Amino acid sequence: MAFEHRGFRVTADAVADELGVQWVCHALIERTDGDAKKGAPAGIELTIPRAKIDPLMAISALEHKSRAAIDDWHEAGQA
Repeated sequence: MAFEHRGFRVTADAVADELGVQWVCHALIERTDGDAKKGAPAGIELTIPRAKIDPLMAISALEHKSRAAIDDWHEAGQA
């Protein structure tokens, strides 16, 4: 899944771990203007037990954390 938020493009995915017991979720946050020198929030990684949540909910949680990280980054004046 990919989306844009406040000048950043977030690419997120969730895959089962090698044992099939957890969702390993990654979000890559990149600037839409391509200027890496200006910086960007760090990527997000979550590990969620598969028994508690389905993949769509895992991606939703990752999307929420990514948006919050971008908002916090802007509020810190790093934009």
